[in-house]
Amino acid sequence: MEITSTHAKAAQIAEILTKVSAFLKYIKTTAEQLTQGDRWKLILSAAFRHFLGGKVIGRTGRLADATG
Repeated sequence: MEITSTHAKAAQIAEILTKVSAFLKYIKTTAEQLTQGDRWKLILSAAFRHFLGGKVIGRTGRLADATG
């Protein structure tokens, strides 16, 4: 999918969309190796990264370590 924008923050939005896409690709490639609970922990940890200080729910590591 290609999204174009004339919005002043188009570059920032594109960067965020690229990061979201990479995260979803990571989840897709590792989904079979993770339990359903672990998948949800990663997804929710990413969604609430700001509030969790980068930590993964139920783990001592950081989200960046979990997602490579």
